[in-house]
Amino acid sequence: MDLLIAVLIGFAFILLVGFVFESIMRWRDQQRFGKLPYERIPVDSYSLHVERIGQDFPAPTVVFLSTIGGSLLDWQLVISKLGNSVPILAYDRSGYGWSSSVKGERNPQKVVDELHALLQAAEMPSPVVLAGHGFGGLFARLYQAQHPENVAGIVLVDSSHPELVIQNDHNKEVKRQRNILRFRRFGILRLMLPRVLIWIDKLTLQQRQQYRAVRQWDIPMTLREVVPVFRDGVELPDSLGDLPLTVLSRSVAEELEFSQEWADHQEDLAKLSSDSTHITLEKGDHYVQFAQPEVVATAISDMVNRIRAKES
Repeated sequence: MDLLIAVLIGFAFILLVGFVFESIMRWRDQQRFGKLPYERIPVDSYSLHVERIGQDFPAPTVVFLSTIGGSLLDWQLVISKLGNSVPILAYDRSGYGWSSSVKGERNPQKVVDELHALLQAAEMPSPVVLAGHGFGGLFARLYQAQHPENVAGIVLVDSSHPELVIQNDHNKEVKRQRNILRFRRFGILRLMLPRVLIWIDKLTLQQRQQYRAVRQWDIPMTLREVVPVFRDGVELPDSLGDLPLTVLSRSVAEELEFSQEWADHQEDLAKLSSDSTHITLEKGDHYVQFAQPEVVATAISDMVNRIRAKES
C-alpha cells in the first residue's frame, strides 16, 4: 500500500511538473509568436487572419484551404514561389492560427459559409482557384458545389476522398484527438512535435518553432472540426463537369498498403472533371507542399494561366 501511494504521488508530481512546464512554454510562445503576422478581416461577429497579395492583379485569385489542424503557415513555401503575378488569399479558419474563435462544432457547412463570407469581405479579384490540401480539398469541392459561379478551377493537393472519411473508424479518431489534447496539457505533445512534424525540416529554425507553436494552439479546434467530418462524412457531387482540375498526389513509396489505397482514390479524384491533370510527386509525404513547393506552385500557376487564356 505504501508503495502504491508513493507511486501515485510520484505520478501526480510528474503531471504537475508537466502542467507547469507547458503553461510556461505556452506563455513564452505567445510572447514570441503572438503578434499578428498579416491582417485580420471582420467576418460576421469575428475576424479571420488573412494574407492578401496582388489585389490589383487580374483574376483568378488563388485561395488556399488548409487541412484540418492546419493554418496559412502550411502554404508559405508555395506562396513564396508563385511570384508577383497571381492574386493570393491565404487564411486561418476560425479558431486556428491568429483568427478569432467561435463556439460549437465546426462542420464542413460552417467552413464553407465562413469562406464565402470571407471572399465577399476580402474584395479579391473574382472568380477564384481553390487550392485545397487534405481535408481542405473536401472543403474546396463543397464550396464549389454550392457556389459554382465563384470558382474557376480547383487544385487538390493530396486531397482527402469522401470514401476514405466514411471508412475511417469515427470513435477511434475522436479518441486519438482527445488523447492528443490530453498530451498537450502536460507538455508531452510539445516534446513529441519535433519528431512528428517532420515535413517542416526545410523551414528555418525560427519558422519551425513558430509552426510548432501554432500547431499547439490549434489542437482544441482540430478536435472540433474532426468530429463532425468523421461522424457525418461530406456529401459531394460525383462530377465537376469540365471545370479545370489539377490533382497533386504523394508518392506511394512508403506505407505501401495504405498508400496504394490512397493512390487509387487519387486516381478517382482525377476523374471528377473532363478537364483534369494528375501529377504524382516523386517524393514527400502527405504534406507535399513542404517537400516539393516548386511543383505545387507550378501546377497552380499553370492552372491560373489556363483560365486566363480561356477568358482572353
